Amino acid sequence: MCLYIQDINTCIEFKEENIPLNIIFEDSDILIINKPYDLVVHLGYGHTSGTLFNSLIYHYKESINLPRAGIVHRLDRHTTGLLVIAKKIAAYQYLLDLFKTRKIIKEYDVIVVGRIERDGEINRPIKRHIFRRTKMMVSAGGKESITRYQVIAIFRHCTYLRVRLETGRTHQIRVHFSSISHPVLGDQVYDPGFRARLLCSSTNRLHKILFGWFRPALHARRLTFIYPSRGLMRNWVAGPPSDMVALIHCLYEEDMK
Repeated sequence: MCLYIQDINTCIEFKEENIPLNIIFEDSDILIINKPYDLVVHLGYGHTSGTLFNSLIYHYKESINLPRAGIVHRLDRHTTGLLVIAKKIAAYQYLLDLFKTRKIIKEYDVIVVGRIERDGEINRPIKRHIFRRTKMMVSAGGKESITRYQVIAIFRHCTYLRVRLETGRTHQIRVHFSSISHPVLGDQVYDPGFRARLLCSSTNRLHKILFGWFRPALHARRLTFIYPSRGLMRNWVAGPPSDMVALIHCLYEEDMK
């Protein structure tokens, strides 16, 4: 099968693939999954297999008739957490409208470098990077971007935050916190020098965890929206993955020493 990808102005050959899905909720209208680390969501240049798209058209044959196989939003490849997918065209249009009108609550668990002492908000416009087209940047002339955060725990060298997005720009959390000099821990795109700084000041156990940490410490923990067919507000929560839990525990232990 071949799919036309507007972003790169070409057709991409793809096939169905039996990639397991961690399903949190499912009915005849929608599917909510807990996306693992290293799963690409959409087909694209360099990603024609092993994606969520390939999995959906294998497990749900009718999804091939939906735009983007029913995928209405995305998470970065290395971000874990909750994704909602439409199973019918009516649900797809409904969810798309909720995202456009900012009626879906998206909440994340995030560990950033450095100490943030109080809750706050980042309101800075974001646009495509001038020189590196795979990156985003804070800049005048960009789209309105609002990120609100709550401090959960302050460690010696990091802060554990709960973040709510009021807008849904590409790489929004990563770009925003990098712009205030508190990049997401492990983000090798927006803070390539994090490892050298933290490894110099960490204990042996934390040193071991950080040495093998190759992704942003970022997890989409909560989705809340009015359910399509019943008109009721529904809430879904998924705790962070085991590697992120181990990192948080290690940060707590280090502060006790």
